[in-house]
Amino acid sequence: MIEVVGIRFKKVGKIYYFNPSGFNLALGDDVIVETVRGVEYGQTVIINR
Repeated sequence: MIEVVGIRFKKVGKIYYFNPSGFNLALGDDVIVETVRGVEYGQTVIINR
């Protein structure tokens, strides 16, 4: 099964989906992800979708 998590970069911004790459993430976890705009800080808002 493919795992996907939803990350939000702003409190009321759009949700972007990423592969958690084996990390066990929970709702509200702070994350740093690589995007097309570079490395960005966000928060997990959807898990294992």
